[in-house]
Amino acid sequence: MKTARLLVGLAAVAGSVLLAVPAYAATGQVDGNITVGGSSCSWTNATTSDVPPTTLTIDHTTVNPSCTGSITAGLTNDPTVTFDDTAGTASAPEVDVNGTELGITCSYKATNVSYARQGTTRNYTGGPFTATLTSGGPLCPGSETVSSASLTFH
Repeated sequence: MKTARLLVGLAAVAGSVLLAVPAYAATGQVDGNITVGGSSCSWTNATTSDVPPTTLTIDHTTVNPSCTGSITAGLTNDPTVTFDDTAGTASAPEVDVNGTELGITCSYKATNVSYARQGTTRNYTGGPFTATLTSGGPLCPGSETVSSASLTFH
């Protein structure tokens, strides 16, 4: 009987330890939108490694875009985002995206992407910026212009 109580007590302690999330491990979420060639893809509630203004990464596996138009796009890396609250900006040194149109997938990389904060919120907009081709067939354009992009952290 004592063994059963000890096991139950250990399970309760282990469960509470596993459920406790230290303050340094805060995660957040981000909604986003990207517009390329008249097509738009947006997503909600993607996971971030932290919350602004702390530098964070966006977990690309949690970005599940819904697209309108002929192009579908999705992140293929976990972009790092840094914040400069004084300047009202967010930036990412590299954002990798796959775009698919008519069954053809092309991979692109945008570098030094910058977003401007809207007021005092955590809503940021950017664009236009150019993404260069990193892989794909001969039917892939050498670059694509992202006419607009937005990120909303929460």
